[in-house]
Amino acid sequence: MRYEQRAYARVKFLELMAELYENEFEDFFHRLMCLRYPDFLDVRTAGSLGDMSADGLSLHSRKLYACYAPQTVKPSKIRKKFDGDLSGALVKRNGQFDTFVFVHNDRRGVHPEVTAMLSEAKVNKPSLNFEQMGSRRLWHECMQLNQVAAEDVLRCEIPIKEMTFGIGMDDLEPLLKQLQELRTPPDPLMALPDVRIEKLDFNRLDGETRETCFVG
Repeated sequence: MRYEQRAYARVKFLELMAELYENEFEDFFHRLMCLRYPDFLDVRTAGSLGDMSADGLSLHSRKLYACYAPQTVKPSKIRKKFDGDLSGALVKRNGQFDTFVFVHNDRRGVHPEVTAMLSEAKVNKPSLNFEQMGSRRLWHECMQLNQVAAEDVLRCEIPIKEMTFGIGMDDLEPLLKQLQELRTPPDPLMALPDVRIEKLDFNRLDGETRETCFVG
């Protein structure tokens, strides 16, 4: 996409992020990741099994994704969600992932509580890798898509404005030559039309100047 298209897409992305919470955010995340990575599995809930503590899995990179997108952020709930997803994944998805990715909808950056939890988790589980995925990373992933896929993720059309680049004098020479050939040569004896009196009045011409004009 061109710069103007990316700027338009950026506005639409931020508008979308401001409206997405909980299940709607997870649906957006699934759309994006499925189009971005062929090995991504968009895990759905299934009866008593639920989602087995994974909102998504990447088979090749062996990453497990846990989404958290509340309307109101509370540190205590963040920790409860993080600890619950991590402990549940270690039990229900043991051996299926090497990296735990905490996906959130905070547009301002990473919440301090999340940074502390990621650091603590890395110390307590040194065999695992930990990452976070917020607005900036989601935007970066979105911009790696082609235009059709990006429009599907953003749920809007990204307009195309036709532009012409790289025209030099060599390109214009045939056109200029043709215009020169078509140009009518001036005729010094060509009769000039009379100047209408309204024009003289509008331009406030009087005296000798007015007398030199031909008034019809």
